[in-house]
Amino acid sequence: MTQHLLAGMRRAGPTIALLAGASALLLVTDRQSARRDLPAVAVLQQTSSMVLEDAVKGMIAGLAERGWTDGKTVTIRRYNAEGDLSQANAIAREIVGGPFDMVLTSSTPSLQAVATANARGRLKHVFAAVADPFSAGVGLDRADPLRHPPHLVGYGSLAPVHATFRIARRVNPRLARVGVAHNPAESNSRRFMELARASCKVLGVELLEAPVENSSGVIEAVQSTISRGAEAIFAPGDTTVISAIDSVIATAAKAGVPVFSVNPGPPERGTLFDVGYNFREIGLVAGRLAADLLEGTDPRTVPIRETAGDIAPYFIVNLVAPGVDRDRWRMPEDLLDQARFLVDEKGLRTRAEAVLAGPFDEPTQ
Repeated sequence: MTQHLLAGMRRAGPTIALLAGASALLLVTDRQSARRDLPAVAVLQQTSSMVLEDAVKGMIAGLAERGWTDGKTVTIRRYNAEGDLSQANAIAREIVGGPFDMVLTSSTPSLQAVATANARGRLKHVFAAVADPFSAGVGLDRADPLRHPPHLVGYGSLAPVHATFRIARRVNPRLARVGVAHNPAESNSRRFMELARASCKVLGVELLEAPVENSSGVIEAVQSTISRGAEAIFAPGDTTVISAIDSVIATAAKAGVPVFSVNPGPPERGTLFDVGYNFREIGLVAGRLAADLLEGTDPRTVPIRETAGDIAPYFIVNLVAPGVDRDRWRMPEDLLDQARFLVDEKGLRTRAEAVLAGPFDEPTQ
C-alpha cells in the first residue's frame, strides 16, 4: 500500500510542481498588477541645483507625511532636465503622454514646460520653487487667486528683493555699484530684475547688468560687471545663474568682491549673506497639497498664493566669506541677531528662533 502511495506521489510530483509554480506566478502577477494600480506621480526639476533638489525632497517628504510613500501607496518617478530647456519640453511631453496621474514641478521653467504640454489638463499639476507664478504665462491671475487652469495649482516663493538690497546698503553704506548676471528668457528672472532695478533706483545704487543665455556664459557675465566697477554681485532667483553659483562665488572672491543672493544655500558656500526661503519647507507644503489632490480635493477650490502658507523668509550671514573687505563690509549687531545661520571664525552656528524683521514691501515700480 505504502509503495503504491509513494509511486503515485512520484508520478504526481511534476504536476504539483507545475501547479505551485503557476500559483507563484499568479501571486507575482497580482502584486505587479496591484503596483500598476497605485497612483503614479512624476516629478520634474529644471537643474541639479541644491535649491531645486531641496524643493523636490520636500515634495516627496510632504507626500510621505500623509501616507503616500513611493513603492507602497504611490509610485514616484523623478526627471531632471539638467538645465536644458528643450530637454525640459521633451520630458514634459513624455510625462503628459505617460502612465501618470499627477506631475509635480520644481522651478519656473519646469512649470512652464509642463503647463504647455499639459494644456488639456490630462494630469493634475502641482508646482513649487517658482518665484512669481503669476508672471510665468501659465494662465494665473494675480488679482484673482482662484482664476487658474482647473488642473494647475501651487505656491510662489518670491524672496524680498528690496529687503535684500537694504541689508547690503546697511552692511556697506558706501555701496554704489552692484553687478548681476541674469537670463532674460526666464520669467522668474525678469521679475527679480524688475524688483532689483526698482530697489536700486530708490537706494541710489547703480545696477550693472549682464544678460546670459545659458550657464556657460555666467562667469564671463559676472567678470564683465566686475570690470565695470561692481563692488558686489547680486545673485537673483535665476535658475541659470544659481546653477553656477559656486563658480560665481569663486570668480567674485578672486576679484575681492562679495556675493549676496535671494537663494539661501549651504551657509558655508561663500556668499556674504542670503535672504530667502527654505525650499525644503516650500516643497513640504507643495507635497501636502499634492496629497490633498490625491485624496480628492478639487484643484479648482485651491487659490494660488504668492508665498506658501506661513513660511517666512530667513537670513544667512557668513562673516568669513571670501572676497570681503572687513573695513568696508560690517554686519550690524541687530542684523546678526536676525540670522538663522551665522558662520564666523568659530564655525557654523544655528539660531532656529531667529526671524528676519520686515517689512518686506517692494518699492513702487
